Amino acid sequence: MKLLTRYVLRHFLSFFAMALFGFGGIYMVVDFFEKFDDVLERQASMADAALYFLLKLPLILNQGIPMAVLLATLIGLGILERNRELVAMRSAGIGVRTYAAPILGAALVISGLTFVLGETLARDFNRRAQEVWDHRIEGRDRSLGWLSENIWYRGEEVIYRIRLYDVRSQKLHGVSLYFLDDAFNLKERLEAEELRWEGSEWTAHKGALLRYGPEEIEQEVFEVRKLALAETPADFTRLDALPQELDWFELYRYTRKLMEDGYDAAPYRVELHTRVAFPLMSVILAVMGIAISLRTGRYGGIAMGIVLALVAAFVYIMVLQLGSSLATAGILPPTVGVWAGNVLFTALGWHLWVKARQ
Repeated sequence: MKLLTRYVLRHFLSFFAMALFGFGGIYMVVDFFEKFDDVLERQASMADAALYFLLKLPLILNQGIPMAVLLATLIGLGILERNRELVAMRSAGIGVRTYAAPILGAALVISGLTFVLGETLARDFNRRAQEVWDHRIEGRDRSLGWLSENIWYRGEEVIYRIRLYDVRSQKLHGVSLYFLDDAFNLKERLEAEELRWEGSEWTAHKGALLRYGPEEIEQEVFEVRKLALAETPADFTRLDALPQELDWFELYRYTRKLMEDGYDAAPYRVELHTRVAFPLMSVILAVMGIAISLRTGRYGGIAMGIVLALVAAFVYIMVLQLGSSLATAGILPPTVGVWAGNVLFTALGWHLWVKARQ
């Protein structure tokens, strides 16, 4: 790694760390005062409250990464400009691309890490934080979080009606299974008090199987019956989960299944695209930060650059939220609604870059 590259990266990464943890600290202080009354009202322990906020920290930091990249770019280059170091580089024939490349490379790596962190540590810790809030602070019955009620589910060859699903024991209670032929005519119906997942298959307990023939209906009563079903407990576990609670691959599979079954999957498609579009904000804001820093370095200062960049970032976020809302409502296709902001601000960042170099 060249000396100049290491020098620029050291400036950028140091300010990135300060901006990121500064953002996280401010967010946690605001969140603490918003929820402090609830903690006191429910007489929850300070240890539980502290655990809740600590578990939320990875998600908070993950959400603040793009803004931290923007501020680190502006402040890092702004200080180099103020110290006349960029002037010295230009005098030595070192172009903008040479000292901007390490920042853009770091922003690209950070974008990838943002996606990975969002799909692993941040999501898992946020789920645990919600469990701490629901069960330890608000005192809700823990068992309620493990039960799903009144489920209708379309499988590969059967339609399920489930009165209650116990996630922990992997048991379906009050089950009706409707088996259809290729013409969607009912050929069999199974009623059972309970379906249990045993090993790698379902077993039905205390029920009856009805076979619908052309002229008569056959009935078979059973105590225990093994079933050859394609579905597993994992297919039922996430049925009532919000899109934000699923990781990207779970969300992709569930969205594809909804679309194959003919259901409206717009909110899930929007969430899928947003999970990819959001991390790329870091690269786009880095480009904008470099362009703004070059321009304000000549005609303004660090403070002016930060103000302009924050305004641009605020508008950027508003465009993303508006596009996502329109896509969720079905007014825009999810691809257009989510990615319009990234395309627009990529073009804007490139335009500012070209203008700054003239």
